[in-house]
Amino acid sequence: MAYENMEASVLPLGEDPPAITSLCFNHNGKILAASATDGMIHMFDMSAGLQITGWPAHDSPVSSVLFGPAETSIFSLGSDGKIFEWSLHNQGQIIWSRDCSRFCNPESFNKHMHEVALDSNGKRLLASSGLVRAPIYQVQGHERGLRTLPHTAPITSVDWHPTRPIYVTGSEDHSVRVTSIL
Repeated sequence: MAYENMEASVLPLGEDPPAITSLCFNHNGKILAASATDGMIHMFDMSAGLQITGWPAHDSPVSSVLFGPAETSIFSLGSDGKIFEWSLHNQGQIIWSRDCSRFCNPESFNKHMHEVALDSNGKRLLASSGLVRAPIYQVQGHERGLRTLPHTAPITSVDWHPTRPIYVTGSEDHSVRVTSIL
């Protein structure tokens, strides 16, 4: 491998920084969100290489962080099983929340970090699960949430297709399931 064309820099996290648990760029790569074991979400301006803001998001480590579809919000999943959508215009304001501790219990965090994925319309949020099914939450609208088809072991990874109503789930049962919502 050729490494001579690489350039690296370290973003500042202050004295005695926490472990980083999840990273996510915004749509154009100018802003980076980083979540950490101290429950904080840190936001960085990538052109300046500096932290521009940060706030305490959870009372427990943050497992996953994800920009919302309009780039005006950010989603976080804490190891306490709480999911929050945070306003990026009014820092610290929670726009939407759900408790998925039934699926993301503290014991399951001992094996792996959990993650969330948002569909291309920003209407459905899928979370990994310590159980054989994973929750699909309705972020917008008043439709009732769904659950994924079952695996035979906990669901460790999730994602949505970028343009179609298709999601994928990966599991400790050594399988990847591709599901279309009709």
